[in-house]
Amino acid sequence: KEMRFHYRAAVILINLLAKVLRGIEKKGNEHIPEKGGVLIASNHIDIYDPFLIGGASPRELYYMAKMELFENPLFAWLLRKYNAFPISRGSFDRKGLEKALEILKEGKALLIFPEGTRSEDGSLRELKLGVAKLALEAGVPIVPAYLEYSTNWLKAFFQRKKIKIKFGSPIKPEEFDGIPKNKEGYLRITRQIFERIKDLKEDGKVTA
Repeated sequence: KEMRFHYRAAVILINLLAKVLRGIEKKGNEHIPEKGGVLIASNHIDIYDPFLIGGASPRELYYMAKMELFENPLFAWLLRKYNAFPISRGSFDRKGLEKALEILKEGKALLIFPEGTRSEDGSLRELKLGVAKLALEAGVPIVPAYLEYSTNWLKAFFQRKKIKIKFGSPIKPEEFDGIPKNKEGYLRITRQIFERIKDLKEDGKVTA
């Protein structure tokens, strides 16, 4: 499915701003399937991450956003216009997870931050089990992603430190065969996602 006009315009603007302010380096976006449901699982550094990954993706993405961001009606309208939907953090949000599952089963691409919150020092935190549960239920591939950039934009601008966005080869649904849909199974998949994101971080290159 082609990007809608307003979404494509936002992607162009985001990429232009990132290029002017910081410079941007993208690798591996060919790993994102052209069609069909897919989960993109990324580390999380700052509030800009969804915009940066959305700008790097060749497909229109859908996003989870914390419930509090939807309290302002105008901002909530804007978020929904660009494919964000609310999810309650810190508790099991069945409605939010059902919405995410619906999006994947409709053949769309969903971006998720499995750490559940931002990492202030850039280190990769322990991942939550939700991404594994979604992948197993929907039967979709998981594309690992890694973001690398300094959150001090002014300092980084003068030092010309580029934003780096890397996508790795997908973990395919066939790899989930025989994995039970329970906590043990979700842990196995979560560890695999963690290792794939960690590889992107440590190797400095996209896995083939």
